[in-house]
Amino acid sequence: MNKADIKIDNILYWNTQGAYQTNISLKCKVLDIGDKYIWVMVNGNLSPTPLDSSKLSKEPLYKVTNNRHIEW
Repeated sequence: MNKADIKIDNILYWNTQGAYQTNISLKCKVLDIGDKYIWVMVNGNLSPTPLDSSKLSKEPLYKVTNNRHIEW
């Protein structure tokens, strides 16, 4: 995803690998946009996570494993 298209408070998906190298997507909310990283709060995690914008997408690319409803 292009960094210029990302806005604070966007709900995006982090496309990564889970157990046994299976591809998964994790729902997250953008907290801050830095020079090097996009800081997101991953649904179900307790602390912010720094990510490269290339690992984010507006739609999930794989099975979403943390899609519970959480009020942000």
